[in-house]
Amino acid sequence: MAYLIKRRAQILYISASLVKDKGKRRKIVIESRPEYAVITLQGLKEEYPISWEHLFEAARRHHAANLRAEAEPIRPASARGKRLPR
Repeated sequence: MAYLIKRRAQILYISASLVKDKGKRRKIVIESRPEYAVITLQGLKEEYPISWEHLFEAARRHHAANLRAEAEPIRPASARGKRLPR
């Protein structure tokens, strides 16, 4: 006799970048669900659901700024605050 077990997978993305909240720096955790994502900070119970469509539109709006940020040269810590010659 064969039967199918309904499997549920939980996919979590944990960012490498940190966000400061309530005095602590925390990683961003994104839980992937079929119709939407749930975003929270590691160690907190507050959850913020967002549809995949809204997430895509936000990425589209910020795309140009992201490209500019990636194109900027990475400066060593000793040069921060100093202007680079053009």
